[in-house]
Amino acid sequence: MFYVRTEIVPDISHVVLRGLPSEASGQSISGRVLIRLGHSLKVKRITIAFQSVDVHKHQFSKQSSMKGGVLIQQSIFDATNSGQDFTLWPAIPGGDPQELPFSFAIPGYIHETVRTGFGCIAYELKVTIHSRGFGINTWTQTQRIPVYRVPIEGSPWAMTLADSMCVQADWLGAVELQMLSDCASFADNTKLSVRAIVRPLQKYQMLAEIGLRLHEKVHCKTIRDRFGDCRSSERVVCDYLQKTCDLNDSLQMVPLDLERCFDLSVDIPSATAGGIQYSMNTARLWVTHELILSATVIDKNQHAHMLRISAPIQIVPGIALEASFAELPTYSKSCFDRLLLGGTAENVLEAEHVEQEPSWHSSPPPAFFAEPQNNSDTTTALPPGYEPSFVSCY
Repeated sequence: MFYVRTEIVPDISHVVLRGLPSEASGQSISGRVLIRLGHSLKVKRITIAFQSVDVHKHQFSKQSSMKGGVLIQQSIFDATNSGQDFTLWPAIPGGDPQELPFSFAIPGYIHETVRTGFGCIAYELKVTIHSRGFGINTWTQTQRIPVYRVPIEGSPWAMTLADSMCVQADWLGAVELQMLSDCASFADNTKLSVRAIVRPLQKYQMLAEIGLRLHEKVHCKTIRDRFGDCRSSERVVCDYLQKTCDLNDSLQMVPLDLERCFDLSVDIPSATAGGIQYSMNTARLWVTHELILSATVIDKNQHAHMLRISAPIQIVPGIALEASFAELPTYSKSCFDRLLLGGTAENVLEAEHVEQEPSWHSSPPPAFFAEPQNNSDTTTALPPGYEPSFVSCY
């Protein structure tokens, strides 16, 4: 059969950059490229690239065009290194595929993945096979790789992720609303839970309904509309409304004679599926999120009043809220540590039955050093100060 099948198998499914673009270090990505041939192929060279993909949706058609710039390119096979113009790869039906490893570092100042109604910035790995012969001489395969950005441990941005939320306000000295939560930063694809408190300050009032709403606002300063104004959009990501009574039946209303507490929650959608965008504040794009608590109160004259309070929150990747610290092993019983013992297996088994406290003068555990990666000479890095373009939909 006449086919060329290429598969990209990266070691990680996404790239995490720690810190702001001005302080973030590069992130290494490695993996394998698997090539299966249904016929013999004269291969000249094979390259893999990490490139940006800008999606532009036209205003008057449903078609979309993609364009992107190559950020890093690396040659993983080149026949000219052996003094030949090409190398003949035979077809092995049902056999093991050709396996080519790759590894390179992604700079820390690139923009993270963005999905908005104006356009999106995405990244992908692209493998290109250049062959020699008649017909098709170029074979390509791509795979999307999302790029996330999380704060560095101890930075001011990281400290804001540990803040709690406590917002309260009163309406004309009659009713006080309060919203409490252990944190003001939440990860996507999780449940957002808060405690709502309705505190009456006057008598003869009733509560009709209470709700929670997550609001998202996107403001892009580089995309202009027909009037020259910056493009912006607002939407309700998710909401929850709990009715405590029927507005037409005053006998079933909840009287506000005491303080009322409610545990409310909403499900935050996944950012990967485009349900929500991570909070960010860059020179080109602002994405802010606001949590709104609303309550409908009936006064003594049977008039309904919609009251609400709001608080800004952050939507971040789940890895930003998880503690990822590498701890060295503790040596309370050094004789049990087989990594520090030499000899045969019989000696190791005998040492397991010996209990000896470690000496205070014993040497510390060995340090672990990571060998620097030897990047290929064919790797092309980004120019200083490069920022991917943000494409307008209009």
